Amino acid sequence: MDRLAALLWESIPSGNLIFKGHSKLEEKNLEELPIELLDELYISRDERYDIKVSCTRKINRFNDQGSSRKKKEREFVAGETVIPGELIVRPFGSAYSFKFAPCYYSGCVSTLDSSEYHLSCYHIECTYTEKPATVLKEWILNGGQSGLRVCANQKFKYTVEGTLLGQHGDFDFPVKDTQDEQETVGHFAHFKFKDTAFDVHYVGNGYGPKWSENLSISYFEKYGRIPSFEERTIIREYLSFIVGTRLLYIGNSTFDDSGNQLGFEMESPNTYSFEIERICKNAAMPPICDKYDSLQTYFDFVQKYIDQFANLYNKLDFNALFGSYWYAKNIAKPYDLPMLSGSLEYLMKKWYEQVELNPETILIEKKEFKNIIKPIKDLVKEQFKDTEYVDRMQRSVDLMNRMTINEMLWHFFDKIGMPIGETEKKALQARNLSAHGSFREMGGDYSELYKYSKVYECIIARTVLTLLGYTGKYVDYGTLGFPEKNIKVPSGESVVE
Repeated sequence: MDRLAALLWESIPSGNLIFKGHSKLEEKNLEELPIELLDELYISRDERYDIKVSCTRKINRFNDQGSSRKKKEREFVAGETVIPGELIVRPFGSAYSFKFAPCYYSGCVSTLDSSEYHLSCYHIECTYTEKPATVLKEWILNGGQSGLRVCANQKFKYTVEGTLLGQHGDFDFPVKDTQDEQETVGHFAHFKFKDTAFDVHYVGNGYGPKWSENLSISYFEKYGRIPSFEERTIIREYLSFIVGTRLLYIGNSTFDDSGNQLGFEMESPNTYSFEIERICKNAAMPPICDKYDSLQTYFDFVQKYIDQFANLYNKLDFNALFGSYWYAKNIAKPYDLPMLSGSLEYLMKKWYEQVELNPETILIEKKEFKNIIKPIKDLVKEQFKDTEYVDRMQRSVDLMNRMTINEMLWHFFDKIGMPIGETEKKALQARNLSAHGSFREMGGDYSELYKYSKVYECIIARTVLTLLGYTGKYVDYGTLGFPEKNIKVPSGESVVE
């Protein structure tokens, strides 16, 4: 891949990483891999865009020395935890290195002339130089046909200049002549984040897999600083939420001010084992309208709430919330309801912890309730005397003062100022139908439960928007036609503004 292409999409070395006599290889927990005998090591991506590592040893049948390492026979026991391995390749010197971790030895295929060793690897980190980076570009799959694309109204231009050095005829050495080799022009959206900023580039159809809408997120030192990996994760999660589809991170590349690549990281996309092409072809469902005539509102929303999202991300553990949320969106409805309800209930629990309320919210003040139930507990003690159930029954009486999960949720919604409609209440209760299989009692009519799944997704989106302080309109995917409604208007209801 040329220098210009490396600025637009991830640059993976296409050649052999092992240079005999110059390369140093180190391994941990990969005893089956004869690293001192390897002749070739290539990295690439397969059709699912997972990392592919190919290690080959050329065999001289007339003078094969064999490995000097004592190969350990590993016996695997069902259910045991396999310790991940690590492979480090240093083609030239200590600064230039490739680190494969975590990785696992997964077998060998041998012929008369060669042995090919298979490694399963999920992350590769490459460093070309110790020079500090001033530009970092993240590579993203599943960008979606979202409003961010049209919001990208600022232009960028990359021009790569070639140099000619050498001696020709009567010209003295060295002669340097610069010439334009390649040029590309595109658009990006620029957003501020805390004390820095970032750009979202759509890279076009010429880069990355054809079945995905691909983009890059660019960070420049000149914007203030390059955010930490944790902050960049928050940015990706925020963009995923407002785009309405999960952005799939596959790595990053670092550069200096002149566009020279300093290193890169590769990751296999985390798809929760779902088919990646299907994920990337599913329609995006942004929580607010991203149509052309609403783009300024959409852009203003993205900019306005990103810092508040970052403030709440760790406090309310949005990582756990969205991990379950995106997983649930790939499950057939209505079987997604338990996953959606679990994520919402966990968010509620974290909110109660942060506002310093008792997560097990009570109906009546404890002292008053204790006086009310004293005669009941005395009666229980009398009726169940000489049995082993006295303590158990008295504990059950104590639990009468606790709210049910749904009551806690309605209390939570009331405290954050988010009205809940009748359809939403039915959706909140429907999680039990799916979890316990009792939806079959509805006579095989899945249409109502399908609607409850869509409404439940809207409840989570409304909750996050409300916690961010948003007061505008959202898209109600729980109502036919996907109307826009004020954030205070419940999902699934026929009332439309």
